[in-house]
Amino acid sequence: MSLQLVIPALTFRTTDGTISAADTERYARRAAATWADLFILSGTTTNGHTATTAERAAIIDIWTAAVSPHRITACCWSPADITEAERRGITPMVVLRDLHTIDQARGFLAALPNPSYVFSHPEFSGHTFTPDLAHTAITHGCLPRGAKVSKASPEALAALRAAAGPTFTLWDGTARHVAASLAAGANGVVAAPLSHIPEPFPARDVPELQDAIDRTQTVLDQLPGRASRADALIDLARRGMTTRST
Repeated sequence: MSLQLVIPALTFRTTDGTISAADTERYARRAAATWADLFILSGTTTNGHTATTAERAAIIDIWTAAVSPHRITACCWSPADITEAERRGITPMVVLRDLHTIDQARGFLAALPNPSYVFSHPEFSGHTFTPDLAHTAITHGCLPRGAKVSKASPEALAALRAAAGPTFTLWDGTARHVAASLAAGANGVVAAPLSHIPEPFPARDVPELQDAIDRTQTVLDQLPGRASRADALIDLARRGMTTRST
Protein backbone atom coordinates (compact mmCIF):
# COMPACT_ATOMS: atom_id res chain seq x y z
CA MET A 1 0.00 0.00 0.00
CA SER A 2 1.58 3.31 -1.10
CA LEU A 3 1.73 6.13 1.40
CA GLN A 4 2.53 9.82 1.24
CA LEU A 5 3.56 11.36 4.53
CA VAL A 6 2.92 15.07 4.94
CA ILE A 7 4.26 16.87 8.00
CA PRO A 8 3.10 20.28 9.24
CA ALA A 9 6.32 22.19 9.85
CA LEU A 10 6.98 23.94 13.13
CA THR A 11 8.16 27.55 13.38
CA PHE A 12 10.50 28.51 16.18
CA ARG A 13 10.36 31.88 17.87
CA THR A 14 12.57 33.77 20.30
CA THR A 15 11.42 34.91 23.71
CA ASP A 16 10.29 38.25 22.24
CA GLY A 17 8.02 36.49 19.74
CA THR A 18 10.08 37.04 16.59
CA ILE A 19 10.92 34.13 14.31
CA SER A 20 14.16 32.37 15.18
CA ALA A 21 15.68 31.88 11.74
CA ALA A 22 18.57 29.82 13.13
CA ASP A 23 16.39 27.36 15.03
CA THR A 24 13.82 27.11 12.24
CA GLU A 25 16.49 26.41 9.62
CA ARG A 26 18.16 23.85 11.86
CA TYR A 27 14.83 22.13 12.32
CA ALA A 28 14.16 22.27 8.56
CA ARG A 29 17.45 20.55 7.79
CA ARG A 30 16.67 17.87 10.35
CA ALA A 31 13.23 17.35 8.83
CA ALA A 32 14.67 17.18 5.32
CA ALA A 33 16.86 14.25 6.36
CA THR A 34 13.73 12.11 6.85
CA TRP A 35 11.78 10.36 4.10
CA ALA A 36 8.71 12.56 4.61
CA ASP A 37 7.28 13.53 1.24
CA LEU A 38 6.03 17.05 1.92
CA PHE A 39 6.17 19.75 4.58
CA ILE A 40 3.37 22.27 5.09
CA LEU A 41 4.61 25.70 6.16
CA SER A 42 2.51 28.08 8.29
CA GLY A 43 -0.30 25.62 8.93
CA THR A 44 -2.55 25.47 11.96
CA THR A 45 -0.22 23.11 13.84
CA THR A 46 2.21 25.98 14.32
CA ASN A 47 -0.51 28.68 14.43
CA GLY A 48 0.43 29.98 11.00
CA HIS A 49 -2.92 31.71 10.69
CA THR A 50 -1.90 34.10 13.48
CA ALA A 51 1.38 35.11 11.79
CA THR A 52 1.74 38.09 9.48
CA THR A 53 2.12 37.84 5.72
CA ALA A 54 5.73 39.00 6.06
CA GLU A 55 6.43 36.33 8.66
CA ARG A 56 4.92 33.60 6.50
CA ALA A 57 7.04 34.76 3.56
CA ALA A 58 10.15 34.75 5.75
CA ILE A 59 9.41 31.17 6.79
CA ILE A 60 9.36 30.13 3.13
CA ASP A 61 12.77 31.78 2.65
CA ILE A 62 14.20 29.91 5.63
CA TRP A 63 12.92 26.58 4.37
CA THR A 64 13.97 26.99 0.75
CA ALA A 65 17.53 27.56 1.97
CA ALA A 66 17.46 24.08 3.49
CA VAL A 67 14.92 21.95 1.62
CA SER A 68 14.14 21.32 -2.05
CA PRO A 69 11.08 23.37 -3.10
CA HIS A 70 9.26 20.27 -4.40
CA ARG A 71 9.07 19.01 -0.79
CA ILE A 72 7.42 22.21 0.44
CA THR A 73 3.95 23.69 0.24
CA ALA A 74 3.01 26.96 1.90
CA CYS A 75 -0.31 27.35 3.67
CA CYS A 76 -1.81 30.54 2.25
CA TRP A 77 -4.25 32.50 4.40
CA SER A 78 -4.59 35.52 2.10
CA PRO A 79 -4.12 36.48 -1.56
CA ALA A 80 -0.82 38.10 -0.58
CA ASP A 81 0.41 34.75 0.75
CA ILE A 82 -0.31 33.15 -2.62
CA THR A 83 1.76 35.82 -4.35
CA GLU A 84 4.67 35.29 -1.96
CA ALA A 85 4.59 31.51 -2.42
CA GLU A 86 4.47 31.72 -6.21
CA ARG A 87 7.27 34.28 -6.25
CA ARG A 88 9.46 31.72 -4.50
CA GLY A 89 8.47 28.79 -6.71
CA ILE A 90 6.42 27.06 -4.00
CA THR A 91 3.07 25.41 -4.71
CA PRO A 92 0.50 27.17 -2.49
CA MET A 93 -1.90 25.31 -0.23
CA VAL A 94 -4.74 27.80 -0.13
CA VAL A 95 -7.13 27.75 2.81
CA LEU A 96 -10.84 27.67 2.02
CA ARG A 97 -12.06 30.65 4.06
CA ASP A 98 -15.48 32.17 4.64
CA LEU A 99 -17.23 30.35 1.80
CA HIS A 100 -20.92 29.66 2.30
CA THR A 101 -22.27 28.35 -1.00
CA ILE A 102 -21.03 26.00 -3.68
CA ASP A 103 -21.03 28.87 -6.17
CA GLN A 104 -18.75 30.90 -3.90
CA ALA A 105 -16.48 27.90 -3.46
CA ARG A 106 -16.32 27.22 -7.19
CA GLY A 107 -15.44 30.86 -7.85
CA PHE A 108 -12.74 30.64 -5.22
CA LEU A 109 -11.21 27.58 -6.89
CA ALA A 110 -11.43 29.19 -10.33
CA ALA A 111 -9.31 32.11 -9.13
CA LEU A 112 -6.47 29.94 -7.80
CA PRO A 113 -3.17 29.63 -9.63
CA ASN A 114 -2.33 26.34 -11.32
CA PRO A 115 -0.97 24.29 -9.64
CA SER A 116 -2.47 24.75 -6.19
CA TYR A 117 -3.52 22.62 -3.27
CA VAL A 118 -6.38 23.55 -0.98
CA PHE A 119 -6.82 23.12 2.76
CA SER A 120 -10.38 22.34 3.79
CA HIS A 121 -11.41 22.65 7.45
CA PRO A 122 -14.88 23.46 8.80
CA GLU A 123 -13.32 25.84 11.33
CA PHE A 124 -12.45 28.25 8.53
CA SER A 125 -15.24 27.84 5.98
CA GLY A 126 -18.90 26.95 6.08
CA HIS A 127 -18.55 25.29 2.67
CA THR A 128 -15.72 22.78 2.66
CA PHE A 129 -14.21 20.67 -0.11
CA THR A 130 -17.07 18.25 -0.75
CA PRO A 131 -17.75 15.69 -3.50
CA ASP A 132 -20.26 18.12 -5.04
CA LEU A 133 -17.62 20.84 -5.13
CA ALA A 134 -15.13 18.43 -6.72
CA HIS A 135 -17.70 17.53 -9.39
CA THR A 136 -18.47 21.16 -10.24
CA ALA A 137 -14.77 22.05 -10.21
CA ILE A 138 -14.09 19.33 -12.78
CA THR A 139 -16.99 20.56 -14.91
CA HIS A 140 -15.67 24.12 -14.85
CA GLY A 141 -12.01 23.17 -15.25
CA CYS A 142 -10.85 24.44 -11.87
CA LEU A 143 -10.07 21.31 -9.85
CA PRO A 144 -6.92 21.98 -7.82
CA ARG A 145 -3.97 19.60 -7.81
CA GLY A 146 -4.98 18.20 -4.45
CA ALA A 147 -6.42 18.86 -1.01
CA LYS A 148 -5.73 18.41 2.65
CA VAL A 149 -9.14 17.61 4.11
CA SER A 150 -9.70 17.86 7.87
CA LYS A 151 -12.58 16.48 9.95
CA ALA A 152 -13.54 13.97 7.24
CA SER A 153 -14.51 10.37 7.98
CA PRO A 154 -13.11 7.51 5.90
CA GLU A 155 -16.51 7.33 4.21
CA ALA A 156 -16.28 11.02 3.29
CA LEU A 157 -12.76 10.49 1.95
CA ALA A 158 -14.00 7.63 -0.23
CA ALA A 159 -16.75 9.86 -1.64
CA LEU A 160 -14.21 12.60 -2.36
CA ARG A 161 -11.91 10.16 -4.11
CA ALA A 162 -14.78 8.93 -6.30
CA ALA A 163 -15.76 12.50 -7.18
CA ALA A 164 -12.29 13.95 -7.75
CA GLY A 165 -10.89 11.05 -9.74
CA PRO A 166 -7.75 8.93 -9.52
CA THR A 167 -5.16 11.60 -10.33
CA PHE A 168 -6.28 14.06 -7.64
CA THR A 169 -3.98 14.15 -4.61
CA LEU A 170 -5.99 13.62 -1.42
CA TRP A 171 -4.53 13.84 2.06
CA ASP A 172 -6.41 13.05 5.23
CA GLY A 173 -5.89 15.87 7.73
CA THR A 174 -5.73 13.37 10.58
CA ALA A 175 -3.27 10.54 11.12
CA ARG A 176 -5.30 8.73 13.77
CA HIS A 177 -6.20 5.86 11.42
CA VAL A 178 -3.63 5.72 8.63
CA ALA A 179 -4.65 2.33 7.22
CA ALA A 180 -8.33 3.31 7.09
CA SER A 181 -7.47 6.62 5.39
CA LEU A 182 -5.47 4.84 2.71
CA ALA A 183 -8.14 2.19 2.23
CA ALA A 184 -10.69 4.98 1.71
CA GLY A 185 -8.64 6.39 -1.15
CA ALA A 186 -6.38 8.96 0.47
CA ASN A 187 -2.89 9.21 -0.99
CA GLY A 188 -1.54 9.84 2.46
CA VAL A 189 -1.98 11.58 5.78
CA VAL A 190 -0.94 14.82 7.43
CA ALA A 191 0.80 13.75 10.62
CA ALA A 192 1.03 16.60 13.11
CA PRO A 193 2.21 14.20 15.86
CA LEU A 194 5.43 13.69 13.88
CA SER A 195 6.10 17.43 13.52
CA HIS A 196 8.77 17.30 16.19
CA ILE A 197 10.74 14.80 14.02
CA PRO A 198 11.18 11.93 16.47
CA GLU A 199 14.35 9.88 16.47
CA PRO A 200 14.48 7.23 15.33
CA PHE A 201 12.05 8.36 12.64
CA PRO A 202 9.54 5.62 11.74
CA ALA A 203 9.95 3.70 8.49
CA ARG A 204 7.55 3.96 5.55
CA ASP A 205 5.51 1.17 7.08
CA VAL A 206 1.91 1.75 8.17
CA PRO A 207 1.97 -0.17 11.50
CA GLU A 208 5.31 1.34 12.53
CA LEU A 209 4.18 4.79 11.47
CA GLN A 210 0.88 4.49 13.32
CA ASP A 211 2.65 3.39 16.48
CA ALA A 212 4.93 6.44 16.41
CA ILE A 213 2.00 8.75 15.71
CA ASP A 214 -0.10 7.26 18.51
CA ARG A 215 2.63 7.66 21.11
CA THR A 216 2.76 11.41 20.59
CA GLN A 217 -0.97 11.78 19.95
CA THR A 218 -1.66 10.31 23.39
CA VAL A 219 0.38 13.12 24.94
CA LEU A 220 -1.20 15.83 22.78
CA ASP A 221 -4.72 14.64 23.57
CA GLN A 222 -4.18 15.48 27.24
CA LEU A 223 -3.55 19.15 26.44
CA PRO A 224 -6.33 21.77 26.44
CA GLY A 225 -5.98 23.38 23.02
CA ARG A 226 -4.08 24.08 19.81
CA ALA A 227 -1.66 26.55 21.40
CA SER A 228 -0.61 24.14 24.14
CA ARG A 229 -0.21 21.31 21.63
CA ALA A 230 1.99 23.53 19.46
CA ASP A 231 4.11 24.41 22.49
CA ALA A 232 4.48 20.73 23.35
CA LEU A 233 5.63 19.85 19.83
CA ILE A 234 8.10 22.74 19.84
CA ASP A 235 9.48 21.55 23.18
CA LEU A 236 9.87 17.98 21.89
CA ALA A 237 11.58 19.26 18.75
CA ARG A 238 13.99 21.43 20.75
CA ARG A 239 14.91 18.44 22.90
CA GLY A 240 15.54 16.38 19.79
CA MET A 241 17.78 19.04 18.26
CA THR A 242 19.70 19.41 21.53
CA THR A 243 20.21 15.66 21.82
CA ARG A 244 21.40 15.40 18.23
CA SER A 245 23.97 18.17 18.66
CA THR A 246 25.54 16.64 21.77
